[in-house]
Amino acid sequence: MKPFKAVNLGGWFVLEKWMKPSLFETYPIEARCETSFVKNHPHALQALKEHWETWITKADIVWLKEHNIDLVRIPIPWWLFPEKHVFPFPYHSPLLYLDSAMDFIHETGMKVMLDLHTAPGSQNGFDNGGIDGVLTWHHDPKNIDLTLDVLDAIALRYKNHPALHSLQVLNEPHWTIDMTLMQDFYSRAYHRLRAILNKETVIVFHDAFRFSPWKQFFMEHKMDNVCLDTHRYQCFDDKFFKMTSDEFLGFPKQIEKELIEMNDIVPVIVGEWSLGARSYEFNGTRAEFERAFADSQLEIYNKLSGWVFWSYKITTYDSGWNFRSLVERNILHL
Repeated sequence: MKPFKAVNLGGWFVLEKWMKPSLFETYPIEARCETSFVKNHPHALQALKEHWETWITKADIVWLKEHNIDLVRIPIPWWLFPEKHVFPFPYHSPLLYLDSAMDFIHETGMKVMLDLHTAPGSQNGFDNGGIDGVLTWHHDPKNIDLTLDVLDAIALRYKNHPALHSLQVLNEPHWTIDMTLMQDFYSRAYHRLRAILNKETVIVFHDAFRFSPWKQFFMEHKMDNVCLDTHRYQCFDDKFFKMTSDEFLGFPKQIEKELIEMNDIVPVIVGEWSLGARSYEFNGTRAEFERAFADSQLEIYNKLSGWVFWSYKITTYDSGWNFRSLVERNILHL
């Protein structure tokens, strides 16, 4: 797999309140995720359509291509196919908007990684799993079977689309989910998808926040054209808040060996990373710290099979999560 530089189009087809708070604040509703949004917003479909049409446009993709980005990763929900699957909540499918996105991304000469970002019952309990505070995907085999059916439907719809580069079977399964169950799900997903997708389409597996166990898995299972996705944020674990600025900036170097060793067994990508971090006392300005933080990560990630920044934009411009602003503010140098 040729190494790539990519950006997530987060908050588009799977809502995350922190990325665009105004969408949730139009009406005085109690909503933290897409599930509570559609259940409580009096005009949910209209609001979603306006959002889908404007959050990302062809002009954004052109901008990314002009700034040396090779592909985009698009988070998509499991409720794409209402004619095939029964939804427990009144979800609205962005399927036709996804079709349009695939077309205009291809028109710009870019490629797409489709990323199944949610699953029935939720695989992680986060807002990005579609329903905040719920983690029941792995408790019912029917949830897993339905997830596989959804993956089949995605693969069948887009397998011959010229923009399709890869398909990620599930984003960020929770670290408490049994590894035997995860590996069985991945094996089943691989065999079903490999039978549908073209051989050049990459199948992507997230590490479920446990990196080292996958070494033996990929050594024992012969899989063609796959890669392992790991997310290495430096803002959620308490240990990062106890580091000095030098220790913090040196952290990517500490994980270089394990990443490269795994990359020799199976292609490794960092499918999400950012400049989101605590504030540090630094010998210089905030911008200088952010540049140093970006450089410390890219020095390592550029040695792997690819990376995908989270995210292209959020409504807060001056943010370590806003790729476009970081480039425009001369923080990120690709």
